[in-house]
Amino acid sequence: MSKKGKKGKKKIAGLMLFLGWMIFILLAVVFYFYFFSDLDLRMFNKDKATQTDAQQTNQTGFSYETNANLDINSLIIEYYAALAVCDQDKLKTYVTDPGQFDDMTVYQQRSAVIKAYSNVNCYTMPGYTEDATLVYVTSNLSMANITSVPLNINQFYVVKTADGYKIDNSAHSQEVTNYIETQSQSTDIQNLYKAVQDNVNSCIANDAAFAEFYNTISSGQ
Repeated sequence: MSKKGKKGKKKIAGLMLFLGWMIFILLAVVFYFYFFSDLDLRMFNKDKATQTDAQQTNQTGFSYETNANLDINSLIIEYYAALAVCDQDKLKTYVTDPGQFDDMTVYQQRSAVIKAYSNVNCYTMPGYTEDATLVYVTSNLSMANITSVPLNINQFYVVKTADGYKIDNSAHSQEVTNYIETQSQSTDIQNLYKAVQDNVNSCIANDAAFAEFYNTISSGQ
């Protein structure tokens, strides 16, 4: 083979090598932007979703919003925390009528059984007036000498005051009472109650200690 032919082959080989590297680099860039940049975006969105999870608005087709108001969520969580340890002073600051907690006997008896409230979720809908919010709260109960952490549901009427949101534990007007009753009978809220009862039934079936406790309080003994 002539020297000119060898040189030509070397040039072609060099060009092919160059093109191969260029294609490799191009693919690497495409791979990065297609996968890694997307991964970074997903990670950012995941972090953002975690931060705003408590601010999600109502699920499509539902009459309530889920954890939509962080201030109300904080109020309920702090109220439950104070209830669990029977903190009279704090409990009085979370309600419109502090006199409810002048006698702590019932709450002391309750805190001897219910040690903590966890996984608190607030399902909210407008109250009867603009300054009010109707809140249905589900939480898991940690109970003394019981392994299960059954779901629980409570209903609160929360109002916005000059001192922030408070649980309105005063006697409601007939209009407000009727409004709350009507909302409680809605399909969405009844489904919440059913989900809680299904969970309780499951705990009864799988935890003998809880079943005994539940049967005792149900029978009024």
